[in-house]
Amino acid sequence: MTREQLAAEARRAGRNAVHNLKWMREYPNRYEPDKRSEMEAYLLKMIQFARYEIENARRPGRTSERSRVRELLFSILSLRKYLSKGDMPIG
Repeated sequence: MTREQLAAEARRAGRNAVHNLKWMREYPNRYEPDKRSEMEAYLLKMIQFARYEIENARRPGRTSERSRVRELLFSILSLRKYLSKGDMPIG
């Protein structure tokens, strides 16, 4: 699995955890009382992890090599186009 797939799965699990936590709090009698606190703790941890993944999705080092090379190439090409118009001397 790639990093992007793992991040997408974490976000999906976080959304599901929010729904499941609401369901647990709305219908507490459907769960065993001794396991309920552990289940809520797990769901809260999944929500926290999903928020962490969303915040870190665009930090440096989290993008692919192809994306970084493409961004660099486009920035160089746009600069060259600007410089070749005669506005500034190239060298």
